[in-house]
Amino acid sequence: MFAIVVSLGVFLLACASLYIGEWIARRMPEQHRVYEAQKAAQFGISMMATLAALVLGFMVTSARATFDRANDDIVGVATSTLLLDRALSGYGPETEPIRADLRAFLARATNRVSPDGEMQRIVFRLPQTSLSIITLLQRKILELRPTTEAQWWFQHRALECTAELAHERILTSEHEKSSEPLPLLIVVTAWIILIFVGMGTFAMHNPSVRVVLFCAALAFSGSIFLVMELEAPYTGLLRVSGVPLLQAAEELGKP
Repeated sequence: MFAIVVSLGVFLLACASLYIGEWIARRMPEQHRVYEAQKAAQFGISMMATLAALVLGFMVTSARATFDRANDDIVGVATSTLLLDRALSGYGPETEPIRADLRAFLARATNRVSPDGEMQRIVFRLPQTSLSIITLLQRKILELRPTTEAQWWFQHRALECTAELAHERILTSEHEKSSEPLPLLIVVTAWIILIFVGMGTFAMHNPSVRVVLFCAALAFSGSIFLVMELEAPYTGLLRVSGVPLLQAAEELGKP
């Protein structure tokens, strides 16, 4: 919701800047609006627009990388949980209480995922509680007394999986945080305003030109929306899928 409000604000500021530029143009001396002056000004505006487009492109790429990392983290948690359950199953029936604790661990995440796999709100915050559960699982696994070489291998493998699960759980918390600094968004928004003030000052003002410039303003504001949405992968309209967690929950506990 916040991303929608911010991008809509950028769009309205850009549109308002066009009319501010038109107001400035009507009050400029005639020698400032000759063809040579307009050509030089439009060249500078084009350079600024290119710079803003490049920066926005890099920001969208960085935000997409953040989104992809969050998706990989969820897949990693689901994978490590399944591998841990399989190792415990291979050990023998003695691990059934540990497997029940593991299902409870996964339920903490899946209870915030809707049946169609849509994240309903932020799933991963500070992981202290989850890490405490994982530590408890590790203690219970260490208390097992393997009597065969196969049981010893499965116990060792289960401990490895718990370490991987703890690592993935920490990453889900760290990658939830936005990596785009707020001052950068403010600077890009200021560039957009200056671009549209300049276009409003030196462009022709007829319906066709205004429609094109409004579409350009919509494109800039849409880029801001994409950046903010992709930087918050667990909330908003663009969210990572919780399907891997649901699929893992269905597989847990099987023989």
